[in-house]
Amino acid sequence: MEKNMIGKYLRDLRRRRGMSQQELALALGVSKQTISNWEVGRKVPRMKAVDKIANIFGVSRNSILAGLPVEMLEQADRRVVDLTDRDIRLTYLGQQVQREYIDIIEKLMRWDIAERDAQ
Repeated sequence: MEKNMIGKYLRDLRRRRGMSQQELALALGVSKQTISNWEVGRKVPRMKAVDKIANIFGVSRNSILAGLPVEMLEQADRRVVDLTDRDIRLTYLGQQVQREYIDIIEKLMRWDIAERDAQ
């Protein structure tokens, strides 16, 4: 993850709302310099400030902490799946993938990894 995702996301939220750093600082009860420090990555907001920011912009706390819009968080959660995790439910075009197909994919992956390691 990029080092200053929180700051960049905060700046983006503020700009989309048409707020200045000073206006956001007043709304949060902090200085304009504090907002600037967050946005450039010198500091990060404390949890109490994160909660206030989430409330002001109508986004989740997790979205702010990840520095990503919630839609991207949800997409990221759906993209990465470990086939060895037996508690997951894989789907393809809306249909559940049968366990025997997952086992075949795992075998192919092990074969492919072994081939690459041998090279």
